[in-house]
Amino acid sequence: MSKTNIVAAALALCAALSAFTASAGERLEVKSPDGRNAVAFETGADGMTWSLSRDGKTLVAPSRLGLEFIHNGLKVRSPELAEMKVAGSRRESADTTWETKLYRRGTVRDHYNELSVDLVESEARAPKIGLGQTEVVKVPRRLTMVFRAYDEGAAFRYVVPDQEAFEGFEIREELTEWRLPAGAEAWVTTYKKEANGQESTFDKKPIADIPSDVFVGMPVVVELDGASVALCEAALVNWAGLYYKAKKGVDGAPTLVASLAKLPPTAAATAGSAVIAATPAKSPWRVAIVGDDGLDLLRKNDIIVNLNPPPDPAFDFSFVKAGASSWDWWVESNNSLSTELTLKLVDFAAEMGWPYHTIDGGWYGFSRRPNHGPNVELRPRRDFDLERVVRHAAEKGVGIWVWIHWMEIEDTGIEETFARLEKWGVKGVKTDFLERHDQWIVNWYEKVCRAAAKHKVMVNFHGAFKPTGTERTWPNNLTREGILGNEFNIFNARITPAHCATLPFTRFLLGPGDFTPGCFANVYSKDFVPQVTKGHRYGDETDRCEHWAEEMGTRAHALAQCIAFDSYLMTLCDWPERYRGAPGVEALKSLPASWKLTTPLAGRCGEYYAVLREAHDGRFYFAATTVAARKIDIPLDFLGEGEWKVCICADDPERTPSDAKALKVSTRSVSKSDGRMEFALCDEGGAVAVFERSRP
Repeated sequence: MSKTNIVAAALALCAALSAFTASAGERLEVKSPDGRNAVAFETGADGMTWSLSRDGKTLVAPSRLGLEFIHNGLKVRSPELAEMKVAGSRRESADTTWETKLYRRGTVRDHYNELSVDLVESEARAPKIGLGQTEVVKVPRRLTMVFRAYDEGAAFRYVVPDQEAFEGFEIREELTEWRLPAGAEAWVTTYKKEANGQESTFDKKPIADIPSDVFVGMPVVVELDGASVALCEAALVNWAGLYYKAKKGVDGAPTLVASLAKLPPTAAATAGSAVIAATPAKSPWRVAIVGDDGLDLLRKNDIIVNLNPPPDPAFDFSFVKAGASSWDWWVESNNSLSTELTLKLVDFAAEMGWPYHTIDGGWYGFSRRPNHGPNVELRPRRDFDLERVVRHAAEKGVGIWVWIHWMEIEDTGIEETFARLEKWGVKGVKTDFLERHDQWIVNWYEKVCRAAAKHKVMVNFHGAFKPTGTERTWPNNLTREGILGNEFNIFNARITPAHCATLPFTRFLLGPGDFTPGCFANVYSKDFVPQVTKGHRYGDETDRCEHWAEEMGTRAHALAQCIAFDSYLMTLCDWPERYRGAPGVEALKSLPASWKLTTPLAGRCGEYYAVLREAHDGRFYFAATTVAARKIDIPLDFLGEGEWKVCICADDPERTPSDAKALKVSTRSVSKSDGRMEFALCDEGGAVAVFERSRP
């Protein structure tokens, strides 16, 4: 009997858990190493709950736990359940560090206390299932809840252990809840339907005002009196992606409930099923990052990558290198894509010290766009010489990334696709239009990362769901979309400086995002016109300068995003004609895309952000963006001894207010004895400073 048939047999025979019940009166708690954060598990008359507190103050009130399984195609309801009781518990602690050159910092500490609670039915309800089983023997079902408390927050997950009761299961829904304090407000992103590319704004609103019929994305950043809490998930592997739905709790408390993305009708699943798995199995971690305020959360989001396992030692990831990339899509969506144009863009990447160039859609198939999607042969167009491009790029020290529709990869075969890319000498693939969050596509991501690692190819997922830290396990997954990014300046006016000021405190809490910053056609919001409104999207080289896409905010604002935003493949959107010789381009030369140390300095979600970053080559980068004019000063105590040269690209107080492209570029020597450095940012402005040690 195949494993699939074993699972099917299990589904057909076993009754399963729904809203958990448990023997009343038991409470277990685990605290963070510093003692401030406490996550508790409790049983009572209404079932099992979890809660979260900080310094004794409730952040998440006792909230329901549960999984809704499917039995014979029907939901199993509470009356069919046996009571579950605590059979035992275990406690563990860990304090380790790990090193990386593909993250916001080079050394990451993983320090937590863990509580595992084993649960068992007090009355056996499940039939034993197995190969050749003829006798039906009722055995109790078992479940384990695992809780971790960090100084940075808390996390928990469901574990269905290997057991006699069943070998596989099917889940319709997760019943986890998050009961928040009355009046709680949060920064949230919402979607009208379950299947989407997770590209929307983050807006602040009372949780009680969120409509019950929208899908709430991640993170949900809750602002409380004296604390901020970011709700999200980590280690999404072989499970359905999680959304939240809003409701009012029985006591009127604003409450979020879990909503698992459903498998598509074509999957071998019962209608409405979200997860099919064989035991042993474990859910992703349900995470709450906890800080003093929104800025403090940025210092504490290592918890997400720490909840993921390290890379498989069977793979050699030494081929993976972070870096900036030139790009060919921004101006007119590749209508003029050609071999000669690509060679020019490769040359510019080499000139700028960027290790990559990305070829977007249109390079394969039988003609130019839009025939670059699925159902065509995955081979270069006859008039596009990919072999020549790759060879020339290698001579220039530049690696080539190529765009491929995800369905084309599926049609060609994942293994065959990456074998071809390796043979062609391609360094990375940008795969697009996934726009799903269900278990099947989650597993597809992992299959792609695994095959890509085997063939030494890097990956950038577009039309993607949010990151959950799996880039730790698969370092070749340098970045992904799942972000309302700069490309939307072509279509609408949603990429405002205010939107950009929310991203460090929301979407970038979760991991890298391919925002594609760096436009040098800078205008103020009041003057902005989307490219499509100009009546032009697909032009030709003769009118490119007149109709290029624009970006809201000053030139310094655009530069700062290239440093402040996280993407280990930093795709820079603009073209050589606008970069070459332009004020500020100096800050983009040899631009790092991963960092030895990241120190958030100041900021408020939706208003401004300032950060200091140390590159692996010893340079320091300061970047700041703002919506309203303000002054920001930074201490210089991070500098080593001696003199340093600093190149400053900042708003010009005299010219920038009337010309968003205006930039003041200056260079001088500084040392830590100078104490502090001040920057004056204009409306929708920014500043960048690059510090290099002076040579004797």
